[in-house]
Amino acid sequence: MAAAHAVNHAYTALLPILYPAMMADLRFGYSQIGLLVGVSQAFGQGLQWLTGYLGRFVQRKVLLGIGTVAQGVCFGLAGFSQGFLDLLVWQSLTRLAGSPQHPNGNALLLDYFGRTHRGRALAMHYAGGNLGTVLVPLVGALLLGAFGWRTTLAYFALPAIVIGLLVLWGISEERDGTAALEARRSLGRETLEILRNRNLRYIVGAQATAAGGRGLGVVITFVPLYLSQELGLGVMRMGVLYTLMLIGSVVGPTLAGFVSDRLGARKPVLLSAYLTSTLTMALLVHLGTTGAWLLPLVVFVLGCVAYAESPMLQSLTADATEGSSQDVVFGLYHTIGFGSGALWAIVLGALVDALGFRHALYVMAASYSAAALWILPLHEGFLMKRRSGDGRLNG
Repeated sequence: MAAAHAVNHAYTALLPILYPAMMADLRFGYSQIGLLVGVSQAFGQGLQWLTGYLGRFVQRKVLLGIGTVAQGVCFGLAGFSQGFLDLLVWQSLTRLAGSPQHPNGNALLLDYFGRTHRGRALAMHYAGGNLGTVLVPLVGALLLGAFGWRTTLAYFALPAIVIGLLVLWGISEERDGTAALEARRSLGRETLEILRNRNLRYIVGAQATAAGGRGLGVVITFVPLYLSQELGLGVMRMGVLYTLMLIGSVVGPTLAGFVSDRLGARKPVLLSAYLTSTLTMALLVHLGTTGAWLLPLVVFVLGCVAYAESPMLQSLTADATEGSSQDVVFGLYHTIGFGSGALWAIVLGALVDALGFRHALYVMAASYSAAALWILPLHEGFLMKRRSGDGRLNG
């Protein structure tokens, strides 16, 4: 599961390394980068509600395995793009193929792990995905320099095909009798029941707001470009800083998951992550080139806190929707999240073109603080009582 998730994240991490070469070869600008990220997210991962619903009828490992293989194939074929539109189509298909990873993968894990362990389970699953991105900047930069962006895409396509086949034949999945009952329920009725959940509405509000600075999607796209295009750092130096940020994306979510389970509370951990993300992003902009010696520490901390948000929100979502189909819950959750992220990416790309990177990064910093306002009224005490009765591992 973690390996398939790692491929999903690795593809997202590779593209910012390749964007300057793609832009020069295919002749497009920053607004088109925002459009590429936004449309591909909306077309692919914005449809995760559908794979979440299919997870009630089809084995999750089948959806995950076939999707991961198809993801590798589409990613490699993007190397044949002759224009921006070709690239947009192949990247959208790559995202679509990877759409089972979050709703079906999370549901599979939640079936296995007990309620009191879900914070660390989801955090480690998320961190495992980010682990696949740690070596990507340096390896991607070396391949780009040696072979160009088209061949680099082909090399990175191969691991997904192999891992997808391993998922199909290496994961055991048992579905109990509740799966058949779930499948008979109306998707529309169940979706409305889920959306009537007051706590979930707060969580989704925070998710949609913080999508303006989400680690996977916005930060991973615009921060490397800021380092290379605005600060003028070379490919290898930018690759080192980018790698440090991605190491933080593994460390931060893992620690946040364990701390939240130990405290028996997600809310204070999430609020701390939002506040620190705001301060760190603002510091990154303020430093510029004058504080270059601090950049390694700043980008590492940014990776820790900006990426810690997502697994905490996912854990809160699972807490708030106990008893509902987790495939549908997380399909809906990620559809809203990536849908709002798609809009944010388009807006931020246009903002970079119009006003420059600094204004865009300040907007990203503000999005974290605005998201915290959604979390403040969340009644987590009720959620913790609901899961306090199960301290074991299922399976």
